[in-house]
Amino acid sequence: MPFALLVGLGAGLVSALLFASASTGTLLGLLVLFFLTPLPVAIAGLGWGWASAATAAVAAPVLISALVAPRAAFFHFIALGLPTVALSYLSLLNRGVAVNGESKLEWYPVGRIVAIAALWAGVLATLALLTTATDVEGLRAALRETFDRVFVQQIEAAQPGGQTLDEAEIAAFTDLMAVSFAPAVATMWMAVAMLNLWLAGLITRASGLLVRPWPELAALALPRQAQLAFAAAIALTFLPGYAGLIASGFASAFLFAFLLVGLAILHYVTRGMGSRGLILCAVYASLVFLNPFSGLAVATIGLAEPVSPLKRKPPPSPPTII
Repeated sequence: MPFALLVGLGAGLVSALLFASASTGTLLGLLVLFFLTPLPVAIAGLGWGWASAATAAVAAPVLISALVAPRAAFFHFIALGLPTVALSYLSLLNRGVAVNGESKLEWYPVGRIVAIAALWAGVLATLALLTTATDVEGLRAALRETFDRVFVQQIEAAQPGGQTLDEAEIAAFTDLMAVSFAPAVATMWMAVAMLNLWLAGLITRASGLLVRPWPELAALALPRQAQLAFAAAIALTFLPGYAGLIASGFASAFLFAFLLVGLAILHYVTRGMGSRGLILCAVYASLVFLNPFSGLAVATIGLAEPVSPLKRKPPPSPPTII
């Protein structure tokens, strides 16, 4: 068996173990292990090629089906394994171009990878909606049941005979969860996918396995169609019922993509500033502690770049050519 496929099998085993450990329900598993579940697949993909990542994406669900459940295995394949294979493939996609009579390699733009990830996040949010319920009332009922099981019962167990939430408060929480369900799924998936792709790039570059030159992330720019897609998604969120909820998932995914553009702009315009480290630390701290307001502000910087004073000059560079 080729070494790359052996690496893929090993990466799939590690990813499956991370996923199984995360499913124990502990806070550590949810916040750390689950977020890092796609990392072995991404490392295999960027270091040994998409075939190695595909092997990992298939091997992991087989083991998860035995350790956890077939439904969990399907979730891993659709939400974590297959998208990581696609993103790894695009990251290493290149073509030959002639520059001054000499053949060079042109790599797939990082901005397009982010835009494709946003589309995938919207699709996954849609699948999450449809597999949870088929209409808004069914979604509310499913989320109400989850809220009662996870939160209300724990409150009652912690404070026997104490004050609990009344029916109006529970209904308000349920409505809020229904409205934010698709945006939360899309945003979380984008965060997991982009974080793991970046970490895998750092690891493979440090080990000398990354064949692609490290991209200029401060020059990150989405395709022009991304703004149109975001505007269309925002407009469609006003539709009633599931159509509006589905559109909200796509809108949140593209908003996250523009947040990354906003961060790239801030990294670019603060170059050479003595207070650059302090400014960037404050920005990232605000994203952790002051979201969603800080996230919306940074995303607005990315959206408004054409008319904003925070503009990268010269314009974002083309794909890296070596």
